[in-house]
Amino acid sequence: MVINKGSQKFLIVTVAAMSILISGCSTPKANNVKQQSTPIKQQQVQQPGNTESRIQIANEAAAKITELGIAKQVNVLVTKRKAYVAAVLNNNQQITRDVEEKIANQVRATDPNIQNVYVSTNPDLVNRFNTYVMDVKEGRPVTGFIDQFNEIVYRIFPNSR
Repeated sequence: MVINKGSQKFLIVTVAAMSILISGCSTPKANNVKQQSTPIKQQQVQQPGNTESRIQIANEAAAKITELGIAKQVNVLVTKRKAYVAAVLNNNQQITRDVEEKIANQVRATDPNIQNVYVSTNPDLVNRFNTYVMDVKEGRPVTGFIDQFNEIVYRIFPNSR
């Protein structure tokens, strides 16, 4: 059998193509990763009991806390049966359990329906509450505040469920 150079090239290309095709059609090996056969559902996760849709400013509670003489600035926001207090304490005083209890008692005295009171001196919370209260007083729209409120409350008071 005589094979010339043109036939030899054709034969090599054909054998290479056949070997590629045959190896590509073989059964998969056992160590290949299986793909997920069930569709993935996307869902928005909300922290249970930690999202609020209605917020009220509790000016009377803030005034009672200020009368205690332990804070120079206080804002109280109420949602359902929870109150969130953002305070600037006098003389850079640290918040203690005793101070928290005094503040909580004043809030509950103004609204007996409140079951939980959360107190913070966090500057970010104080600034956000101040902005919200001022915007409401000046009649500005406060759209988006509820989402911001829920986010910061979850961050600062993670146990407020």
